[in-house]
Parts: sequence; structure tokens; C-alpha cells
Amino acid sequence: MSSRILLIISVSIFVTTAVVVAVFGVVPIPDYEDLTSDNKLSGKLIYHIEIQTENILPPAPDIMDSCIFYIDLSDRSLMENPIVCSSDLYELSYDIYFIDAQIYEEQNIVLYYWDYETVDERRALIIDITSGKIVEQIDGIINSNENDNMNVYGEKLIDPWESSDYNSRSIGIYYVTRTETLEVFNSRAPSNYYFESLHWSPDGNYIVAGDSENNLIIFSKNKAFTPLKIHLKTDVLDDENIELINVLGWTN
Repeated sequence: MSSRILLIISVSIFVTTAVVVAVFGVVPIPDYEDLTSDNKLSGKLIYHIEIQTENILPPAPDIMDSCIFYIDLSDRSLMENPIVCSSDLYELSYDIYFIDAQIYEEQNIVLYYWDYETVDERRALIIDITSGKIVEQIDGIINSNENDNMNVYGEKLIDPWESSDYNSRSIGIYYVTRTETLEVFNSRAPSNYYFESLHWSPDGNYIVAGDSENNLIIFSKNKAFTPLKIHLKTDVLDDENIELINVLGWTN
């Protein structure tokens, strides 16, 4: 094969590679600012995490514990505080359904569990957010009447799975009024990056979301500031591997 043909092939490969990189190249995670106490937000962000083993090779990491934490935005330290973990409740049951946890009457968390010993049925625990203590045990399912999808103005959040296009690497946060759909945030992002479990702030002006990088992201409905990021380190658990499962809500 002549050197001329080799040169043409080399140039063709280079051009093809450049085009592929330009079209399908690495897309960075959206740029956020870190949340500080200077932002003067208030209320508590409540979220569910799992503590997992750090397996480098298969099988998948084992779940060591499930916990619910909160961050008090009015506290200058912005410290992550545990409310309750499944390991705190082993004397009661090993089947505590943290994935179904929900905020109840602003100051409590509802956790469901299966009571095998006494009645062999599903029961509910009412747990105080501040103390982490069990306030009450109730039979059956509680209707919390919480609707974090709608704020005090009657505006509804759109599920981010519906408002993002992962094929084109576009993600967004949107809400709807009675007459129109409004954009809060839109950005290019890696195809494996996503938002989930959106909730309004109590005053209806801000939105909190969890992301796939174990961050809590706070958005201003009116784009008053660049989205703010809280990276979940959970210092009280030392260097354990933390996985954000979902955000329960934003309370007063």
C-alpha cells in the first residue's frame, strides 16, 4: 500500500474521530454554586439515604443501613443531622420500609413496618423529626394529605423524567400554572445524570431536587440565583459509602 493511500486513510480516521467527539463527546455535569448560610434560606430539607459497602468488584454493594437525615437551612453550620435509621428500630422489626417514608404534619415522619410478632400486619410509626423518637404506633396506613407537587400558588412541578431528554443529553426543571409551562432550569448533562424527587419550599418560591451525584440541588423558581448544591458527605457516618435514595420534602 502506497504512502499516499496510508496518508489518506490516516486523515480520514482523524476527521471521523473529530466528528464523533464533537457530536458525542463528553458533556460535563451542570455548574452549580455551593450552598452557604449567606443564601438566607430557611426550613429543613429531609432526605433518605442508604449506607452501602464499597464493593469494587461484583456483586453489587450490600445495604448496611437506611437512614433519614435533615439539614436545617437556618443553621449556619448546614450540618447533616440523623433523624432515624433502620438499625435504631431492629428491636421492633427488621422490615422497616424506609422507601415509603413520608412527612406527616410537618414535624413528623411516617415509617411503615410489618409487625410479625403481635398482629402480623402492616403498621405505621410516627417519628418526631427533631428528636427521632417514636411518638405513636398506628395500625394500617395513614393518609398524610401531603402534596409537595403543588405549591401554595397552585403551581405543579413536572416530573423531571418527563421534562428531560437523556438521548440528547438535556435535563430540565419545569412547573405548570393554570395557563402555561414555565422553565426553571435547563442544561446539557451526561446521559447518566438526572434529577429526581422534586419538592417545593414551604413558601412556593424554591424547589429542591436530588441528583444522581448524591447532591441536593436548590433552584429559584424565578431564577433569582444560580442553582445551589449541597453535596451529601454525612460526616456523622465517617467514610461510609452514601447513596441518596430520595428527598422526602422541605418543611417549615
